[in-house]
This record gives sequence, structure tokens and C-alpha cells, in this order.
Amino acid sequence: MEFWVWLQNTDQGMFLLLLSFASSIFLPVGPEIALVPILLVNHHKLLPYAACCTVGSVLGLMLTYALSYYCGQTLLERFVSQNKINLGIRVFNSYGPFALVVASVFPVFPYRILVLLSGFLRQKPWTIFSLLTVGKTLRFFGYGFLVAKLGESVVKYLI
Repeated sequence: MEFWVWLQNTDQGMFLLLLSFASSIFLPVGPEIALVPILLVNHHKLLPYAACCTVGSVLGLMLTYALSYYCGQTLLERFVSQNKINLGIRVFNSYGPFALVVASVFPVFPYRILVLLSGFLRQKPWTIFSLLTVGKTLRFFGYGFLVAKLGESVVKYLI
């Protein structure tokens, strides 16, 4: 019960921003694990909390892109298997940078690998950042809208 009281009486925006930032770089889980319960309690804060998740995620992905732009080969060789690199290159060859929107919205393919590859392949930064922003906005505001409108009945489908 104390957890729910804490969620109702504190502002979770900075927490969501930091969690989104960290999950874009190294955490294996997304901020949805915190966003969904927070919105179940405070569904009227959908807009600021979804915006915090979007901003934190895009900032983290910008850092990932920058690191890959300058140290891409080292990062890819150390942290990504050759099979995933080849798959990412095939995805980029097929869909171009627009694959980032789909990967940002739906966790079908690890978007961090595509961001690392886009930095390594020297894709245009503003194109990458704008596409990531569109994808992350669709994802977090979509999750938030579903939770705010449908409540607990939709949670089993989201997480």
C-alpha cells in the first residue's frame, strides 16, 4: 500500500527520464516497467511522463550514436555479435534509416544495435535523431494512452 501512496504523492518525471536514458544505453529493460504502473495511478500525468520517457530515451540514444560515430568499430566488435551486425546491415539495406522508427516502436529488433550501426555507418545525425524521436514518441505516448484509457485491462498485453 505504501508504494501506491508514494506513486500518487511524488513526481516521477525525473525518475522516468533517467530510467529511459539508462535503458537506451545499457539497461536490458525499457522504462515501460515503471511507466505503466505510474500511469495506472496517475493517468492524468500521461503527457509529461510520456514526454520525460521520450526525451530521456532520445538523449541516451544520441549518446550511443555519438560513441558509435567516433568509436564504432571497437564498440561493435566488443558488444555485438557478427550475426546481429550482419542482420542490422541487411535491415538498413532494405529499409534505410526508417527501420529505426519501427525498431523504436516495436521491440522486434534491438534498436540499440541499429543506432550503433547508424553511427558507425555515418548516417546523417539529424535524420537519425528525428526518426528516433518519432519512434519513441509513438511508443511512449501510445503506451501511455492505452494505459490511461483502458487501465489495468491492457497491462497484460503491454508488458
